[in-house]
Amino acid sequence: MSISLDYALEHKNDPAVLCCRAEAGTVLSEHNLEDPAIFDDLVDSNLLDLTGALKIGQVLGATLKETCDSLTALTADKVEGAKEGTDEPAAEASKTEEAAAPVIGGSVEGTQVTVSGGILTINIKEGKGIHIELPV
Repeated sequence: MSISLDYALEHKNDPAVLCCRAEAGTVLSEHNLEDPAIFDDLVDSNLLDLTGALKIGQVLGATLKETCDSLTALTADKVEGAKEGTDEPAAEASKTEEAAAPVIGGSVEGTQVTVSGGILTINIKEGKGIHIELPV
């Protein structure tokens, strides 16, 4: 079961483990991570190996290099763009960026770019009203 952003930030120094299968190229967020409260039982029953697992704060915002099943510990060889430490995880950084600049004016007239809730939204009014949303 995935965790909330607040919970992820509270547990930023706990091991990062996928809660569900995730495809290569997935940008990791709190929605991809399992609740650390259940790890002890899983490790005791040999269903989970946390050897070399990165911390939650290190993987938020990083990209998964390969498709992984649920209950896979996220290690450096599986994740691209992991943070060195957990002082400011990507989620906290993105919250700051969103608050500081929620709307970015596009270089093309009639274009608007916004970042909200981890989604990059691009609206292009010229032409046929193109609307693009990308996870950030």
